[in-house]
Amino acid sequence: MPEPKTNTPFSVRPAVEADIPLLVNFIGELAAHEGRPALATIDNGTLKTLLFGPKALGQAYVADVGEHAAAYAIVAERFSSFRGTRYLYIEDMLVRPAFRGGGTGRKLLGFLAQLAIAMGCERLEWSALDNNDIALGFYDHLQAEREQGVVHFSLRGAALEKLLGTVNE
Repeated sequence: MPEPKTNTPFSVRPAVEADIPLLVNFIGELAAHEGRPALATIDNGTLKTLLFGPKALGQAYVADVGEHAAAYAIVAERFSSFRGTRYLYIEDMLVRPAFRGGGTGRKLLGFLAQLAIAMGCERLEWSALDNNDIALGFYDHLQAEREQGVVHFSLRGAALEKLLGTVNE
């Protein structure tokens, strides 16, 4: 991949169904970047259903620098019951290494901020791994607020199945 140039055209476009293989590849790159490559088990058909099916759960965007797919984001609209407001949640975002440090991430987040405002959302929200110092430093530089006192949880596999058994107790 070529080195990014400051005068290279930058654009963000909504992903289309033909981008599914590219998005699956981006998801694998993100999982590898986070040191969790085995977690990226999604396939083209599943992602197509999640993003383009009748019950689509989110939208994907691809940031191009020149002729190269440099970054992507997957977002979904959510709401806050406490505040009674909508917000745009960034499920995934990755800037490929060759395009880091040249403004691609900032521009992509700027696009997502514009999208959130156009949708009537109060804010953008996302999470990052606590050991991803590069991302954390970038978000701090943008003056993003770190949410304190919240720990995210999930149930899956055997633990999720075990909980199902408590419904009829």
